[in-house]
Formats: sequence, C-alpha cells, structure tokens
Amino acid sequence: MDKKQILDRFETFLKENGDAAFEKLNEFFYQQSKHFYSNHSYGDNKTARQAWVSTIGQVLEEIVKRLLRDFCNSHGLGMTSDRELIKPKTAELEQVRRNVEVFFGKYSLLPDSDIIIYKKNNCRVIVIISVKNSFRERYTETPYWKIKLSNYNTTRHIRVLLVTPDKDNEISKISPKKARIVLDYELDGIYIAKEDFDRSDKIKSINDLLGDLETILRENQ
Repeated sequence: MDKKQILDRFETFLKENGDAAFEKLNEFFYQQSKHFYSNHSYGDNKTARQAWVSTIGQVLEEIVKRLLRDFCNSHGLGMTSDRELIKPKTAELEQVRRNVEVFFGKYSLLPDSDIIIYKKNNCRVIVIISVKNSFRERYTETPYWKIKLSNYNTTRHIRVLLVTPDKDNEISKISPKKARIVLDYELDGIYIAKEDFDRSDKIKSINDLLGDLETILRENQ
C-alpha cells in the first residue's frame, strides 16, 4: 500500500466523518498502519517502521494541504514548500524564495517549511506551516526558524504554525514537558489533529486553522 492508496482511503474517511475526520487522524492512521504492515514484506521491524514513518509523514502533509487548498484558491493564495524553492521553476517561486530566506553571514538558507502560504499578487509570504506526526526530541526545530525569521524586518511578519496529530501525546496535555512549553511559547499557533487535548490560547483544534488563517490574512492586507 503506497501514499496514493492511503490518500484515496482518506477521501472515503472524510466522506464518512465530515470535518471531524481531521480530528480523528490517529484513528485513521492506526487503521492504515495495519493494512500497510500486512501488505509489505521487510527484512526486519526497523526497516518496516522506517518505511511507515516516511509514508505517513508524506500522507499527513498531503492531508493538511487538502484542508487548505480551497481556502487558498478562494483567497488568492499560493502554496509551496522549502523543497520546491530550492530550485524555483518559475519567477513567482523565485520571488517567494527571496521573501522567505534567512541569512547567516554571506549565506542564505530556507527555513524548514513543509507548507508556505503566500499572496499570489505580490509573493508576500504570510504563513509557514510545519507538519509533524510526532516529535521524538525534534520539538526545537520549528521554534528555531520562528526566532530566525523574527530577526529580520523582511520576514518578522511571517506567522509560524504547527499542525500535528501528536501521536505520542507529547504536547496534548498541560504538563511541564519541554515540548509543550517551548512550542506554546515560541510559535504563533499549534493545531492538534485529535479530539482529546488541553487547549490554550495558541493550542487549538485543526478545525480552527482556517478561521485563524482568515484573521492572519486580514492582518496582512
């Protein structure tokens, strides 16, 4: 079972559950993992897990893009990623790259950006979204880029958001866990793709994402 097959199954899951499907991603992924492992032969469990982690990470990113696509189209916004900006194929994407890169002395780098949302009329980047299924001690990566972007007049307006089903409950509950403390403090918004979690002013349901993007867009007019 490959990425396309899982995404096709998500379309069915979405029809069955409506918008609630985005809050039940852990349930959906668990179902798909059973199909995935039963339909693949690997030499060892580590290889199987690596294959699943890679596949489901790509699937999650596509599901978030699926949620955002109509919103972006109706508001004159484009979507891209750091991967697409490494070698931009159009003048538009070249300008987006210039509008999001950060500098380290004589070098410029692109922040890690699974999804970059920008205005198509002027290529102004308004939001970067990091998409993670789980963290595994990687919770400082996205805050680091938020801090770097905040250092420059040309990029400090960019909102940095995180979308995650938080599979391992690393940030879902109020606790002194480093991941929740750092992410809640540094990022502009965290959107949890599950039903049971502790909210804060910044930590919300994935189904709140589009409404917050509407507010961000108004603030960037």
